[in-house]
Amino acid sequence: MHIVVLMGGNSPEREISLASGRAVAAGLRQGGHRVEAIDVAGVAEVADLAAVRQAEVVFPALHGGEGEDGHLQALLDLLVIPYALSGPLASALAMNKAAAKRIMRGAGIPTPPSLLVAWDQRTGRPRTLVSGQPPGRGGREEQCTVEHILERAAREVGFPLVVKPNAAGSSVGVTIVRTPEEFPAAFEKIADEGGNVLLEKYIPGRELTAAIFLGRRLPLLEIRPRQGFYDYANKYTAGASDYLVPAPVHSPLYEQISDDALRLYDLLECRGMARVDFRLDGDEYHCLELNTIPGLTETSLVPKAAAAVGIGFAALVEDLCRAALPRPREASLDRPREPA
Repeated sequence: MHIVVLMGGNSPEREISLASGRAVAAGLRQGGHRVEAIDVAGVAEVADLAAVRQAEVVFPALHGGEGEDGHLQALLDLLVIPYALSGPLASALAMNKAAAKRIMRGAGIPTPPSLLVAWDQRTGRPRTLVSGQPPGRGGREEQCTVEHILERAAREVGFPLVVKPNAAGSSVGVTIVRTPEEFPAAFEKIADEGGNVLLEKYIPGRELTAAIFLGRRLPLLEIRPRQGFYDYANKYTAGASDYLVPAPVHSPLYEQISDDALRLYDLLECRGMARVDFRLDGDEYHCLELNTIPGLTETSLVPKAAAAVGIGFAALVEDLCRAALPRPREASLDRPREPA
């Protein structure tokens, strides 16, 4: 196959994207494919790339920003170019953490209480919304100060809580706030970057992730950081965390978490691959988010889960590209979108 790997971009996750893109390109070359790995400055330039128009398949390794929020996927759809992983709708919903949490709540998938702090572009002032209840449907929308946000957060979410961008990955900007006194500085640090902010109840306990590959569940994986929590440094520093695959979680809890991960994958209409993150406190678990373009570096989680069932990295990325190839109409009428 002639495959173009897109990487880089202009989001805060650029360096991780470059690492993922290089790893994907190397894996595909190992499989004997003709691969062009292209560092793009932004999604807008993709339409003008001759290599993209000539590719049999595009593999998007752009983490965060317009590479993962549906913009790139919509552009490739308009260009009628096959690409691996999820389409525009799933990408947009998964990147918007508050929107994904509303879907979880509607489906009965446990997720921590949260508040979305959104910016009014006309006034340059924040407003708060109760996640799961958008304006006009019972949600509360109001102009507010940091003090008012703190009051609402203390009452409706409680401390400790997590402050994080509503549309970012790789744990960029994530801060655990343990007391009300710590809140203003942590909130303003993230708010100064622009964009909406999610305030989410901190769930103590164990860090789990569930990988879905071509519509199938891979083994649950547990992450145990050697220090602190699973932040950006612990994610991408070799040796900073220990990984247990399969996660030592008793049945039927193991199956419940895995089933909810697959349900969310289907509810968002994902394709190819996704990673779903959970926190487990005793026998109670909460789903945090779903990632449609999870990391594919040497420390990344999905390749570890795949390796546990004998799927090597080269086979993983090749199968994702093959699944993206268009199927003859007559051959696909009686087949599911992905293997069941």
